Amino acid sequence: MSVTDPKAKVLAVITVVIAFGVGVIVGGAATLAWIIHHHGGHPPFFEALGERRIMRHLDHELDLTPQQHDAVAKIIHERRQRIDAIFGGLRPEVRREIDSANAEIEKLLTPEQKVKFARVQMRLRSRLHMPEGSSPAGPPTR
Repeated sequence: MSVTDPKAKVLAVITVVIAFGVGVIVGGAATLAWIIHHHGGHPPFFEALGERRIMRHLDHELDLTPQQHDAVAKIIHERRQRIDAIFGGLRPEVRREIDSANAEIEKLLTPEQKVKFARVQMRLRSRLHMPEGSSPAGPPTR
């Protein structure tokens, strides 16, 4: 096939279009993964979509007036923010429990197992973007 061959040109265009499409999909997936990872699993636009979905459902089921719609939307938004704050407050407690469990487990391990266990904990800390000397809940509890 030569460069002037129509089949070669079509094949080249198809290849470029497919490569571009794959790049868009991979880039979009990577961006979404980054957003989810760096926003504690709650990307802001997903939260807004959830609120809109709830409002569409309530509008449909209850035939809300515009004034009711606005008031209900405000309530849902404010309560979601409060619920997020409650869950955010629970995170440190959950992390303390995890650290306590890790400390109890470590007491049962041999020296070789402790080294492996420390590596597992380091991997978990790196996923949480924590400094090497810290645990997910703060200073080590050992």
